[in-house]
Amino acid sequence: MDDTFAFELALAARRRAARRRRRAARRPAPPADAAAPRRSPRQRIGDGHEDAALRLLQGAGLVVLARNLACPAGEIDLAMRDGDTLVFVEVRSRRSNAYGGAAASIGRAKQARLARAAAHWLPRLARHYWRGVTPAARFDAVVFDGGQVQWLRAAFELA
Repeated sequence: MDDTFAFELALAARRRAARRRRRAARRPAPPADAAAPRRSPRQRIGDGHEDAALRLLQGAGLVVLARNLACPAGEIDLAMRDGDTLVFVEVRSRRSNAYGGAAASIGRAKQARLARAAAHWLPRLARHYWRGVTPAARFDAVVFDGGQVQWLRAAFELA
């Protein structure tokens, strides 16, 4: 490749980068009290179901420890305490019972992702809420099928 051609390509790239920086500097900064990122309508529906599940479980005496625990392995919707047991809760919803409903949507692959995410968060939660002692843990599900809600205690076990 000709040195002159490579130099011109590099110079053009540098000019484009400078233009992008100038344009970005002219954009107004978001207000300091800017809200969280916008959520899609589906995400807002899911947030509403999570809130309803949380109210249901708190009404039954469980104590919320964390919400939406995300890691590379997956996400735990709710982490709660039921006496001395750590409860990982998956919230699922379906408009109807067709195709098995919401509970059936927690298949083997989803269970494996939840287990990997739980394994990631278990040491940190044990350290913070159980003084380092690993508590008994279970996986619950709160499912919404066509407006009906159901709490499935010990929805699945790891084999």
